[in-house]
Amino acid sequence: MCGIIGHAGKGENIVPKCLQKLEYRGYDSAGIAALNSSGIEVSKGVGTVDEAVEAPQGSAAIGHTRWATHGGVTQTNAHPHTDPDGRVAVVHNGIIDNHSDLREEVGEGRFESETDTEVIPHLLAQHLKEGLDPRAAAEEVTDRLEGSYAAVALLEGGQMVAFKQGAPLAVARNQDEHFFSSDVVPLLEHVNEAAFLQDGDIAILDSDLRVFNQGREVERDSQEIQWEGGSATRGDFDHFTRKEIGEQPETIKRATFQDEESLTEAAGMLEKARTVWITGCGTSSYAADHMRDYLAPEVDARSIQSHELEYRTDEVGDDDAVVAVSQSGETKDLLAALEGIEAPVLSFLNVAQSSLERRSDHTIHINAGPEVGVASTKAYTAQLTAMKTVAAELKDQEQVLESLRSTAEKAERLVKASESLAEKLHGALKGEDAYFVGRYQRFHSAKEASLKLKELSYIHSEAFPAGEFKHGTLALVEEGTPVVGFVDEETADETLSNLEEASSRGAEIIGVGPKDRDVYDLHVPIPEDPNREMLEVIPFQMLALKTALDRGNDPDRPRNLAKSVTVK
Repeated sequence: MCGIIGHAGKGENIVPKCLQKLEYRGYDSAGIAALNSSGIEVSKGVGTVDEAVEAPQGSAAIGHTRWATHGGVTQTNAHPHTDPDGRVAVVHNGIIDNHSDLREEVGEGRFESETDTEVIPHLLAQHLKEGLDPRAAAEEVTDRLEGSYAAVALLEGGQMVAFKQGAPLAVARNQDEHFFSSDVVPLLEHVNEAAFLQDGDIAILDSDLRVFNQGREVERDSQEIQWEGGSATRGDFDHFTRKEIGEQPETIKRATFQDEESLTEAAGMLEKARTVWITGCGTSSYAADHMRDYLAPEVDARSIQSHELEYRTDEVGDDDAVVAVSQSGETKDLLAALEGIEAPVLSFLNVAQSSLERRSDHTIHINAGPEVGVASTKAYTAQLTAMKTVAAELKDQEQVLESLRSTAEKAERLVKASESLAEKLHGALKGEDAYFVGRYQRFHSAKEASLKLKELSYIHSEAFPAGEFKHGTLALVEEGTPVVGFVDEETADETLSNLEEASSRGAEIIGVGPKDRDVYDLHVPIPEDPNREMLEVIPFQMLALKTALDRGNDPDRPRNLAKSVTVK
């Protein structure tokens, strides 16, 4: 939920620039600690990096962007946190479950913040005062911590110490510079390779970087970073979200570029499984719903959100398979669910070298490139494309690849048309409520369209199976309430009947599909296409963006949300 960065090297303090590239991981508050001739200097506050930080200079520095979990959004609770003497500064991503006990042990009166993180610098400083070297002190601290964490500490002596358990932490080197980071995005302009620490690792940076695990020095091999530096910049766009919506024609094409051996292996895992459990959270869970339908009827597949699967792991047999879907590969709910599962795991990922990839038996990369906007757009359609590619391999449907590339061409035209469509749709939004309905696969699209609107505009928006709408929710419809119906030929008669019922109660009916219908007050035309689920969400991505901007919201950083959800 938080972004952390550490840098040691000659020249200017580049932590502020790197930190800005991590703001999609948290933007409640930000802070930097740097080591200079005066000691450790800290600058932090509420808001974005630009708003909160006056960057101190120094040869080594750590920084943090926060998404609050323990303690309110205040300057005092912002990271970095220090010991009372200011000799140790720490930034941390994760949750220390036993922080209350540790605070009591240290002495509540010695703490300034309400955060769980502040126990770390207190404990580190205590062990350093006892005469332990940084590595031994870190080992003592990690033995005491319970929960998930990735932490980087800056010490008054000039060393940096990093350790992790359950949260991601990358390390990289470029000539005389060393980096620690929550992910590779802020590193793209500085290095070509990075290594990822493993659970239990303690990294000590002094004159060089050394990594230890259970008392033994270990090597963590660097891997090439697959994204290009320019791919994580806005370019000529005002917002990443707008840029990423527009990239979908290309990312749909790229998602079809899969190695044939990799596809065969993935298809084989699914074919051999007794039951396939497909799981993700948020947008990825809606992609999972679609994949369940892609695999039917040849495969017995079930889709379930990861935070619910965690309570049903005893139902997952060794002869089953799990399909794990995540843009970041760091979703804590998903990783926690997999802890109790012995079945083989096939993952669909955008971020290579992530925790989920290391947990998986096989991985399909969706190749969407960095997605910086918190609300997923291009990663979602790339997930669907990659999933359909695997399903086609399983079913021996060679024509699917050709159809997907044709879909990408239609997506390009639809992105352009969606600018004006968003204006019309925005005019139909009255009040603070909107409802989205559909049947079968159209219901999955309704859920994703609704989620985009609520994430970016903060309008109360809900999605329902169209047949369920009349079993209670229809009571909420008033004169002018917008109801969006996703309609295809297979479900048209029933869905149109449901929309008629809403219209008779005064609803403003917005119909989504190839044909205009009498009941529609506004029609959102979607081209006829066998992969229309990749197209019909695009106008509503653009609507969410338009509505957010009209309301003065930052579409890249919706309130209370973060891109990579690394806590349960």
